[in-house]
Amino acid sequence: MNTLLSNIRALTGPMASLTTKFQARAACAATRVLLAGVAVLCLTLASGLPGEVFSGQAMAAASQSKKQAPTKPSTVYEKQPPVTDKELLSFLDVLPHFRSWAKANNEEAHPTLNNGKADFKYSPTAAAWVQQQGWNPVRFFCVMGRMAAALAIVEEGNDMNGVRSKDMPEVTEGELALARRHLGTMLKVSGDVPPISR
Repeated sequence: MNTLLSNIRALTGPMASLTTKFQARAACAATRVLLAGVAVLCLTLASGLPGEVFSGQAMAAASQSKKQAPTKPSTVYEKQPPVTDKELLSFLDVLPHFRSWAKANNEEAHPTLNNGKADFKYSPTAAAWVQQQGWNPVRFFCVMGRMAAALAIVEEGNDMNGVRSKDMPEVTEGELALARRHLGTMLKVSGDVPPISR
C-alpha cells in the first residue's frame, strides 16, 4: 500500500508541478492582458477621444463647472420678470411696515448705481426683515425700485423716453400700467418718500 501511495505521489508530483507552472503562466498572461487593457483605457481617457470620454483634467473641470453656482446677477433688476398686479398689491401691503421699521432702525434702502447700472442698495439687516415678511429680498427691492421709477414716469407725464436719472431702472409698459391703475394706493403708502434724485 505504501508503494502504491508512493507511486501515486511520484506520478502526481510532476503533474502537480506542471499544473502549478501552467496556472502561474496563465495567471501571468492574464495579468499582461489586463495591464494592456488598462493601458489602452488610460490612453483613451488621456487622448480625449470623442464619445463623452475626457482626460482626468477635463473630467475634473467638467465636474467643477457643474458644481459652481449660477452667476449672481449684477443688479437687483437683472434677470427679473416684470412686476405683476398680485405682486404689486402684496408689496404695497408690506411697504408701510418696511418704511416704519427702516425709520425706527435707521436703515436705508435706496436706488444707486453699480458699475454704471441702476441698482438698489440695502443692508443685510433689511434683507433679513424682508425675508421675515415672506419676500425674496432681491425681488422685493426690484419691485420697490421699478415701481418708484414707474411712479416718477407717471408723475412726469408718462414720458418713458424722457431724461431719467441713471439710478432709475427700466420700466415695462405693463409696469407703467400697474402704476397708473394703483396710483392712489402707491401715493398713499409712499407719501413721504423723497423723489428719485436727478
